[in-house]
Amino acid sequence: MPTNLTGLVLFLTLLAPGFVYQHRHARDVPAYERSALAETAGIVLVSVLADWVVGVAFLLFAHLAPHAVPDLRALRGDPGYLTRNALSVALWGAGLLGLATVLGYGLAAVRRVDNRAERPGWWWAFQAYPARHRIHDYVDSRIYVGCQLRDGSHVAGTLLSHSRLSAETGDRDLLLRGEVRLRAGGATEETALPDAHVMIVSARDIVWMTVTYSRGTVLKNGVPPPASPSGPGSTTAPGQARAATLTAGGDGEGGVGDGA
Repeated sequence: MPTNLTGLVLFLTLLAPGFVYQHRHARDVPAYERSALAETAGIVLVSVLADWVVGVAFLLFAHLAPHAVPDLRALRGDPGYLTRNALSVALWGAGLLGLATVLGYGLAAVRRVDNRAERPGWWWAFQAYPARHRIHDYVDSRIYVGCQLRDGSHVAGTLLSHSRLSAETGDRDLLLRGEVRLRAGGATEETALPDAHVMIVSARDIVWMTVTYSRGTVLKNGVPPPASPSGPGSTTAPGQARAATLTAGGDGEGGVGDGA
């Protein structure tokens, strides 16, 4: 462990790959409640792995081209070497740290664990399914959600955001936007709410919901994505995709059927 301020700064700097890994990995998974020990262990493990790989690669390069890198023996044994070659050492250090950080980011980006049983239904309906069928590759794609509430009413609108909590409890909520439509309990017709820009729906009030994916036509990067072997786009036009039905959204006992 570091015993002075310089050592502490260096120690925290070497943990950068782990921090980047955790931040990138969090984009692909629900927000699980993990202990501080588990979070710290994950950061340290990834950082040690990335730093070790980059360090070994650097030593191999230094062995093959010793004149192209700082003199490691002089760096350890000659106190004045660092002062005379501060710029070179700093650039090499920053480059190696950047390479290790990129490696940590890459580890999180390529990690694809399909633990469907451990993921909440909301995550599969709003994140995993659209990602699998490249719904989000289009800037004008929409996810349309219809919620049957416990009082018998029904509300529908375009998904704006949703809770990322992994625990399927009533503390979660959905945010709907666009033309939000409401059908009161016992009524037969829906009513548009023109003055409602956003509606918040609590999970504890939802009995079941339907999710419809409308894939757009304007690509984000202008490069057509690979065609999916099944799902949206296989037999239908880009503007329409299959619907998934999510049941028992408030108590977490239901699931999502995506037809895949």
